[in-house]
Amino acid sequence: MAFGSGAIVMSMELIISRVLTPVFGSSTYTWGSLIGLILTGLSLGYFLGGKISDRDPTFRKICSVVFTAGLYIVFVPFIAPAILGFTLNDLPQNQFSSLFATFALVFFPTTLLGFVSPYVIKLGTVTLRQVGNVSGTLYSISTVGSIFGTFLTIFVLIPTLEVRIVLFGLGITLMIVSLLGLKNLPKILTIAVILILFTPSSSIVTGLMPHTGTVIVETETEYSHLDVVDSDNKRTLYLNGMRHSQMDKDNPNDLTLTYTKYFHLGQLFNSSLEKILFVGGGGFSGPKNFLDTYPNSFIDVVEIDSQVIDVAKTYFSLKDNSRLQIFNEDARTFLMNSDDKYDLIILDAFATDYVPFHLLTQEYFQILQDHLQPDGVVVSNMIGSLEGDTSNLPSSVYKTMTSLFPTVYVFTTAENNLNIVQNLIFVAINNNEQLTRVELENLSIQNNANNLLADTKYLENYHMSGMRTDSIPILTDNFSPVEIMINPVTSQPFFDEDSIFSQDESRIWFSESTSVKIGLLIAVVFTWLVFFKSTWKNTLN
Repeated sequence: MAFGSGAIVMSMELIISRVLTPVFGSSTYTWGSLIGLILTGLSLGYFLGGKISDRDPTFRKICSVVFTAGLYIVFVPFIAPAILGFTLNDLPQNQFSSLFATFALVFFPTTLLGFVSPYVIKLGTVTLRQVGNVSGTLYSISTVGSIFGTFLTIFVLIPTLEVRIVLFGLGITLMIVSLLGLKNLPKILTIAVILILFTPSSSIVTGLMPHTGTVIVETETEYSHLDVVDSDNKRTLYLNGMRHSQMDKDNPNDLTLTYTKYFHLGQLFNSSLEKILFVGGGGFSGPKNFLDTYPNSFIDVVEIDSQVIDVAKTYFSLKDNSRLQIFNEDARTFLMNSDDKYDLIILDAFATDYVPFHLLTQEYFQILQDHLQPDGVVVSNMIGSLEGDTSNLPSSVYKTMTSLFPTVYVFTTAENNLNIVQNLIFVAINNNEQLTRVELENLSIQNNANNLLADTKYLENYHMSGMRTDSIPILTDNFSPVEIMINPVTSQPFFDEDSIFSQDESRIWFSESTSVKIGLLIAVVFTWLVFFKSTWKNTLN
């Protein structure tokens, strides 16, 4: 039992992170809340378990505690959407927003599982002389269980199973283990829970995240929650609930998202694009379009998530091409091990709620500069605003880039509103001459870039004054606090039309079939509570 409780706690921590990340981002706030509340729950459980174990300890009682924890975990996939929606819509949005949701999802079962170690030590100790040996052995077993649960979840469960299926499995596992010390009623309730969850109609159970459109794929990858959703004639790739790529199904090589059209700014500053690198693949809309647009160019794409690459090939019309090379690895590692030089490097590995800090630092941009041809260009997509709190991260990246590149151009993609959150495009070149709008237009006419940028307002959206950099740090490997700059910026996460977890949708939870299942599970809970009260009656009085 000590082994199992240790394994379940660690597995639950990793799985619940997949529930929280699409809503609150993979920031230090999210992970800090999760780790801190689990440790708090365990600490409280150790204290209460040790105290209660001195009152008529029996194996049956601790088994009933474990059964209760398992039953709660089974409910998590059903209550998670309501808890997340309430947190987003009804609570103040700040850096503490994830605390409530995390508390509701993990604190209670973690506290109950904390009972196990001190209680089992009490049951296993015959004399005081054995306390050290018994406690050391049991805590060692519990720790080994935690290690096992961590590796099992990372390498087996997350890559192969849906989050809700894993949570069902964790809860049922605890319930089954607890039956070693329980009588017939809990066995009947366990069978009932399994039947309720896994009868054929259980496929109607809603996912942990609501969607707009037809869900083509919903899965957990090694790095994120991945959704492919069709709406009208558009197919969209979502990672952790945020839009990363979109395709017109009739014209799969067209660029449908406005910001991606700004990638052609590279041709504005360097008309000879023989070798191009995309950092971040997503649905590969950029690489596909560039293969069509520049028939003499060779394109490399580095994408860290192998399942994203597979999804692009299966659902986003990514075809094999002799001019296209795809590398499945971290972008910085790839560049450090490569001797290739590029005419254009496009950075599109950043999201609304998360940016890899090591792809924003001065050391990283130095690596990029070392991999550019003399006339090479870096085009980087960032999300934020030109001014205000939501400009902190883009301003810091701008300052970091200008510390290496003599000229960095700034373009907005929605409108030249200083405070609106939007995609910002930075273009870095090794030329120290800053061009005016008129000079940019003349340059585009000379190298035929006007046709490529015809669908954009790049001249109107050229922000010649750059970005404010006063009191803004240069990002380095030693100091890159990107989490506090992007999520939450202005004490709120970015949620807009790019998110599949919109506020209107977050209030709609369950199909009729799912409601029936919840009702049956609630009946199981009430039955169990009656049994639990009778089991602990003497101890609690």
